[in-house]
Amino acid sequence: MALLGAWLLACLTLAWLARRRPLDATLVALAVWVLVPAAAGGLLTGHSTGLLGIHPASWLVLAVVGVQVLRAPADLARVVAQRLHLVVALTLVVAVAALTTQQLGTGGLALLVDVVVVPALMFLLVLTSIDDDPRAARRARTTVLALAAVCAAFALVQWSAGRLLLYEDQFATRYWFREDFDRYMATLDSPLTLSMLLCVALPLLVGLRRAGVQFALVALFVGGTVVTQSRTGVVLVGVLAVWVVIRSQAPAHVRLLSLCALGGGTAALLGSGIAAGVAARFTDDEGSAGARTDAFRFFAETWQDYPVLGRGLTASYRYAALGGLQTSLENSFLMYAVDIGILFALVYFGAQLLLVAEAWTRSTPLPGARVAATVAFVLPMTYNALAARSASGALLWVALALGVARYAAPADPPSAGRDAPGRTQALQRLR
Repeated sequence: MALLGAWLLACLTLAWLARRRPLDATLVALAVWVLVPAAAGGLLTGHSTGLLGIHPASWLVLAVVGVQVLRAPADLARVVAQRLHLVVALTLVVAVAALTTQQLGTGGLALLVDVVVVPALMFLLVLTSIDDDPRAARRARTTVLALAAVCAAFALVQWSAGRLLLYEDQFATRYWFREDFDRYMATLDSPLTLSMLLCVALPLLVGLRRAGVQFALVALFVGGTVVTQSRTGVVLVGVLAVWVVIRSQAPAHVRLLSLCALGGGTAALLGSGIAAGVAARFTDDEGSAGARTDAFRFFAETWQDYPVLGRGLTASYRYAALGGLQTSLENSFLMYAVDIGILFALVYFGAQLLLVAEAWTRSTPLPGARVAATVAFVLPMTYNALAARSASGALLWVALALGVARYAAPADPPSAGRDAPGRTQALQRLR
């Protein structure tokens, strides 16, 4: 308890020091999620199971929300009022999930806090800070890109060393980990979570003004995704890399040369040892595609068992095993359908889908944010992203916040004309 008390004191101190800049504390929480996997959260809090074992970043977010409620409740109330339908939907989902999980004793309350409750709070905190503030939006984008760059570089170092280098003892407690594990995830909870981070961050590169930095990061993110051996990630990151180069603000000849360099680099990559693992997975997926087919067939045969209420969070793992599946359902929606019921899974993921749709109807000065939000929504449908404690939930909801934030300056006040040039310049600096 002493270690947990010390961490809570640190969280409250940071939340209070950042009381006028809650975005900074929220971005620190995102960094903690990325740099400290859930498997190693107990190193900071002294607890790894139960509600006290929620991720250290979750404690920080809860502290930030508590301070903001005491200091500036109007700011949070404004965002809640603007998205009251979303808040009501998420509150209903959380209440149902908590009730069924507690009554059925599946032990998924920590998952509920880490992947559903806290990420939704991060969404509200980010929106509170970046609505109509392009500089804050740029700061959030820079943080996501920096974290992605650090993780991609570290994953490549891990590949070069042939081992994880950090948190090996903690990952050894995971059922999927083995001594000859050759898929690298930097400091995240799984290779697929690293792949998700890089795929979400890559579209945000389109707004960088320095072409050299932009294209260097494209190459870094592509290399980092390859060593995760995520087939979906590799295909998606390749498409996104081409899109970023084409949409870059660099001169046409620079973009053409960059596309040629990207093609040549891809050919060299495919002929090197770094791509051997993912190439082997394309050749022999070790039954992965068949497992997903079995999961959909299993869902089609059993959906009548959980049309409204589910079996409690994390129950989908046991339910799938009893159904004869060798893996999980490998799809966050299917797993939530079992855990909280099809109806409330539709409410939860439907709310996210509406935010993605809203992002595409907004004129945002943050290039790539809408694509990032879309990618963040789609990728959890390809694996158990939101059904396991990881940074996936935080990444998803931060990306959604960047996609739907309001950036337009108010036009009503008389001073709007005088402020417009400064606002225009601020918006242009985001590009």
